[in-house]
Amino acid sequence: MDKILRNVKRIHLIGIGGIGMSGLALLLKEKGFVVSGSDIAPSYVIDRLKEEGISVIFSHNEDNVKDVDLICFSSAIKDDNPEMRYAKNMNIPLMHRSELLAVISSKRKTIAVSGSHGKTTTTSLLGFVLSSLGYKPAVFVGGIPLNYDIHAWWGNEYFVIEADESDGSFLKYEPKISIITNIDHEHLDHYKSIDALEESFLHFARKTKDIVIGCGDDPLLLPILEKVPSITYGFAQHNRVRAENVTFFDGLMNFDLIVDGKREKVTTALLGEHNVLNTLAVIAFLVYKQQDLTEAIKTMKEFKGVKRRLQTKAKISGVTFMEDYAHHPTEIRSILKAVKLLGNKRTVAVFQPHRFSRIQLLYKEFARCLDFADTVIVTDIYAASEKEIEGIDGRFLYDQIKENPSIDVHFIPRDELIERIPAHIREGDLVLGLGAGDINNVIDGVVDEFRKNQVKA
Repeated sequence: MDKILRNVKRIHLIGIGGIGMSGLALLLKEKGFVVSGSDIAPSYVIDRLKEEGISVIFSHNEDNVKDVDLICFSSAIKDDNPEMRYAKNMNIPLMHRSELLAVISSKRKTIAVSGSHGKTTTTSLLGFVLSSLGYKPAVFVGGIPLNYDIHAWWGNEYFVIEADESDGSFLKYEPKISIITNIDHEHLDHYKSIDALEESFLHFARKTKDIVIGCGDDPLLLPILEKVPSITYGFAQHNRVRAENVTFFDGLMNFDLIVDGKREKVTTALLGEHNVLNTLAVIAFLVYKQQDLTEAIKTMKEFKGVKRRLQTKAKISGVTFMEDYAHHPTEIRSILKAVKLLGNKRTVAVFQPHRFSRIQLLYKEFARCLDFADTVIVTDIYAASEKEIEGIDGRFLYDQIKENPSIDVHFIPRDELIERIPAHIREGDLVLGLGAGDINNVIDGVVDEFRKNQVKA
C-alpha cells in the first residue's frame, strides 16, 4: 500500500451509498481498514455494506468524523458539507474517490475501462470472463453484476476498474491497458466543449502504458486510437476484431466474430447491437493477451448482465416490466432499438430525465430519441444534486417531444406515476423504465400496483 496510507487505520467515506463510493468501501474493508460512511437515505447498496460490517450513519455531521484518519469524498460532495468543513478545519487528510482508488490499485496491472456509454457492462463482463478463466482479477464496477452480489473485490495480478470520465477523475489512474468504448456529447457541463472532452480522452489514452483498446466505428474515438498503440473493434471492415451477421434468436444475440481473418460463432445473453460492441471490447482484450478464445466465448454466454441494465423486473398477465439506466439520447435510442427484438406488441417507455443541465444541453436530441417507443411517459427531472434551471423541467421536455406527431407522449408528475401508469398498459406490452435516478423504485411500485389490479380483476 502506498506510503500515503501507511499510518491510516480509520477511513470515512462521505456519500458512501453512491455506487463508486460503496465499491471503494468494500475494497478498503477487505484490505483491513476500519471503514465508516455517511449518507442521507437507506438503499440496497448500503444494506450490503452493513452486511460486511461497515458502519453507515444517515446524516452528515462533524461528530461522524472526529476520530478518523482519512476522509474520502466524491465529486457529488460540496465544500459546504459539514464533514468536509470539519476535516479542513481540523487538518484531517481528504482524498477524492478516484485518488484513493488510484493509490490502492497502483501496485496492480490496471485495466481501466472508460467511455461515454457501456463502460459498466464492459467492465463487469471483463471481470467475469477473467475470473472464469482463472485470472482472479481485482474488480471495481460502477454497477452490480447480476452474476455476483457485490461490485468490488480484491484479486491477484490484474485490477479491472471502471474509470469515470464524467468529472475528469479517470485521469488519476496510470493504466497498463485501457478500453475506451466510445465518445459522445456527454458531461459537457463539466468539460464545456466537445473538444475539451476529446482532449481529455486523448490524455487518458496517452497515459496508458501498453495498449488502448477502442471502438474503431466511433468517429470521435478513432482519431485518438490512431495516435497511440491500439486494437480496434466494431462492425466496420477496418477493425481487427469485428462482428458480422448479428441475429437474435431464443432470447440470445448471435454473431460471427472475425479476428485476423479467422471466424468463430459467439452467443451472448446481452441484448442489442450496443452490447455486441461491449462484448467485442472484452474479446479485443483477450486477443491482446493472446488468450485462446474458445473457452472465453463459452463463458460469455453465462454472463447475466448488470443490475438496472435492461433488467427484467417482472412478467404479469402478458405484460413485461423492465428497466434500464439509460439517461442519454444515444443510450435511450440503443435500448429502445434493442427491446424491439423481444417482439412485444408495444413498448411503453417511462422516462425520468436526469439532471437539468443535461436536458438543457440535449433537449433536441431527447425529443428525437424516443421514437422507437409506441407510448412515452415523461416525468419530472431527477436533479442528482443539481440546482434547478429556470424553464427547464419535465414539462418543458414533454413539450419538445410532443412536437413529433408520431409519438404518443404523456406527462405524469413523479408522485403520480405508480398510480397512473397502469391505465396506459395493455396486454402484450413491454413497460420500460428509463433513467439514472430513482425510476427503478417507480417500476417496482408499478409492478406491485399492476399485480394488485390483476388480482382484483
